[in-house]
Amino acid sequence: MTGKEKIASWVLLFLCIAPFLIAAIGVQFLPDQIPVHYNIAGEIDRWGSKYEEFILAAAFSLSGWLLWLMARFSGCFADTDEERVKRRANAKILIWTGIAIQLLFCTLQLIFLVGAFREVQAGAAVSVLPIYKIIGIGTGLLMIVLGNIIPKAKNVDSVLGIRTPWSRSSPEAWAKSQLLGGITFAAAGAICVILSIALHGFAIFWVILGCSLGAALVSCVLSFRVSL
Repeated sequence: MTGKEKIASWVLLFLCIAPFLIAAIGVQFLPDQIPVHYNIAGEIDRWGSKYEEFILAAAFSLSGWLLWLMARFSGCFADTDEERVKRRANAKILIWTGIAIQLLFCTLQLIFLVGAFREVQAGAAVSVLPIYKIIGIGTGLLMIVLGNIIPKAKNVDSVLGIRTPWSRSSPEAWAKSQLLGGITFAAAGAICVILSIALHGFAIFWVILGCSLGAALVSCVLSFRVSL
């Protein structure tokens, strides 16, 4: 592992812990009861203990830990030197993917804490922040990042890349599938960002779902086409 890879690995580990640090600092400034759930109209429909922020922190840190562990131990399953090189390349991608995801989650948790504080101070009955808009923009940006990462994925046993029977049928099909899949996800992410800025409320949930599923479906169809 190179120096840059070690630094990236430590950055991911810190970002896995960061949600708990954000929660620990945030609860010092919050009252005992805060808004913890909103309905599709953005209305507060449940209040709970401020310490529930630690449950959110655990959920936000889980993906980072999983990706770090997968990257850390992926080389243990290599049977040849060629496979070991590919797994090492994929491990780097897993680390950077984890960093991107954890940055999004840490930002969301910080925003949620600020929103809860402002809602309590104002005695609000609805969210003071455009939660769906924030999540939609964040998801779109993450898809753009993943779109730039996907083409670098190597064809070994992993969770990375556009993994269909057609994409794995040949090295050429794999390379073309990852390139087109990356472009598709980046384009879907850009659409998600634009529509999330333009729209409001629960409609953005359908934007996120449509862009995510649409990108996955189009990527699968393209992998079939390039394999012919």
